[in-house]
Amino acid sequence: MSMTWLADADFDTAWAHRAWSDFDAFPDKRRALVILPVHGFADHGLGLPLDAEEAAGGAILRRAVTKAKSVLPLVVLPPLRFGLAPYPHTHFGLDPDDAHALIREISGGVKDAGFTRLVFFCTSPWNKELVDAAAIDLRAEPGLQTFVINLAGLGPDFHPAGAGRADAQAIAAHVLGVTPDTGGARPADVRDLAFRPGNFRQPAPLPPPVLAPDPVALIDSTARHLARLLAEIDAHPPLGADPRAAASHRAPVMLPRLPESYPVSTAGSAFAAPYRARYLPALTQARLDAFADKARALVIIPTGAIEQHGRHLPVGVDAILGQAWLNHALPKLSPAAAPRVFVAPPVTCGKSNEHAGFPGTVSLSARTLRRLLLALAAHLRGLGFRHIAILNTHGGNSPVIVYTLREIQTVLGLRAGMLGLPRPADLSAQEAANGFHAGEWETALMLACAGKLVRMDRAVREHPAQVDDPGELRPGGAPAVFAWLTRDISASGVMGDATAATLKKGARWLDESSTALAHRIEELLP
Repeated sequence: MSMTWLADADFDTAWAHRAWSDFDAFPDKRRALVILPVHGFADHGLGLPLDAEEAAGGAILRRAVTKAKSVLPLVVLPPLRFGLAPYPHTHFGLDPDDAHALIREISGGVKDAGFTRLVFFCTSPWNKELVDAAAIDLRAEPGLQTFVINLAGLGPDFHPAGAGRADAQAIAAHVLGVTPDTGGARPADVRDLAFRPGNFRQPAPLPPPVLAPDPVALIDSTARHLARLLAEIDAHPPLGADPRAAASHRAPVMLPRLPESYPVSTAGSAFAAPYRARYLPALTQARLDAFADKARALVIIPTGAIEQHGRHLPVGVDAILGQAWLNHALPKLSPAAAPRVFVAPPVTCGKSNEHAGFPGTVSLSARTLRRLLLALAAHLRGLGFRHIAILNTHGGNSPVIVYTLREIQTVLGLRAGMLGLPRPADLSAQEAANGFHAGEWETALMLACAGKLVRMDRAVREHPAQVDDPGELRPGGAPAVFAWLTRDISASGVMGDATAATLKKGARWLDESSTALAHRIEELLP
């Protein structure tokens, strides 16, 4: 079993890899820099997959953070993949108000965790102004100290009028391990080039460079530039600090390291190979256009959460497990079924406000989650797909997903539903009834797919109710249902017996549940 990444990120500084108690104990939060990568999906005329921005930006950011983390306190959030998509060559975008709300709600989790400084690292030419506006709003209210770094300012540039297009193309192609293919590019459609902002309906294909850039050298030089900018940001006094404080007097902050670092990713992607083979943004525009049987395909939208899972598990559990299930289920599809199954960009954060008060939780509002799902479904419909299944790995999302699916069915006319995952039959009665968060099941699964993120020395057993208590009010169960926050029923954040989890159980349960998921996916194919 192997780790499933939420992003091509530095292992030690990834927000999603830390438990809520690690955020509670994080040193010097006022000085720490929280980085939010912002990527878009687009055909930039470079003959590359739609997620070229994330490939290039992720590699540069990971290298920069690796260089800077020994002297700067850094935490990197999972990337924001849903911004603006104003042109036909851009994909999976949101309405500007919804994109702004998404940024604001993610930033709320940063503020709630006790951090005060947020750095946007934006690779998208179409989201620069959105990020600029959001950064000012977040400085005004809720009072975060915000900074914006655009990839174009470092040299490589995905903008069709930018001077650094060849560098961006070289980096992304190298990271993804592909050769740019501009043979199937659409005809250029650029209007009013000198009339800001111009109308870039379809960027012109990039001709082969006279002298091919060295992508390895470009990544390293761009990462060094980014690391220097992060150091300059660190030199700014935190809000409320004495502005005369000299940065040279700052001692390096030694962050608590996770048990053991993974080697630097060489996959060139946030997703393992089985997942990426069916991942829509991994296609070029030409391949996406050429797929002729979209009406008989099924697109899976993974939805997860970034939320506390006790002191022994990272906050990224739900999002990690969603990818793990797909990574194990997709290769189990029959040869006839596999070509008709695709995966949309994952919704990493979810509605997690029941975990308010536990630092590290990043929660979306019901409105923003609904609007995001509607936008995804509408875009898939526009691409020609007619069958959608949401794979949800966070219970707090479920009510919003269900009523949004009804809207997708009725308003968009799509066949849409939710994929479920059966829990193992051999859980104890107590665990089956009340082990619904960070207990034996989730802990065992994490041991199987991301074991180095699990701290079994911190595992506890904490059930919110006993099975043999007649008439108790169980969350979500008979005889009554009550609205609860985690702090109402658990001091540790655990609802279950995490101490009973083993790697052996987790490996078996992951295999069984992913097999059941593969069978269910095949049943849903039209």
